[in-house]
Amino acid sequence: MNEEEIVIDTSNFGEYFFDVRQFKPEPGQIMAKFTAVAIFGEGQEKKDIINLLKQNKAKQASAVMNRIHLAKEPDCYRVCAEICEDLFINGLTVEEVEEKEYEFVLEAIYYTQREHVPKDDPHWETLDVLSYDPETGEYASRIEL
Repeated sequence: MNEEEIVIDTSNFGEYFFDVRQFKPEPGQIMAKFTAVAIFGEGQEKKDIINLLKQNKAKQASAVMNRIHLAKEPDCYRVCAEICEDLFINGLTVEEVEEKEYEFVLEAIYYTQREHVPKDDPHWETLDVLSYDPETGEYASRIEL
């Protein structure tokens, strides 16, 4: 199959894009960053964040937003602050906060082949990788064309 015939969608995304938090790079792979506005909506994930915040664990809640839900800084802090404000200042019930949608910027980084990164898509960009040479003490950018 020719590379231009590959269709990458939700059914096969994991075959082409590998989360840097879970995988090591394979030879020839590059790093690609996906950035988009996301909605933190109703579900168990929000219930977990609310429970952490109610236990005065804001630091842990923001870390979960950042590391698990991929909320970019400062949004990982802002969403937690907005949830606290709604719960403790604005008088919303837990159920109302669970139903409310909170926007945040999501940033996910993957290992993939250069040809799999969508071209001319504002949500995607490739990242240069720096390598360190201990003999010379210099950093060099590895760019594959």
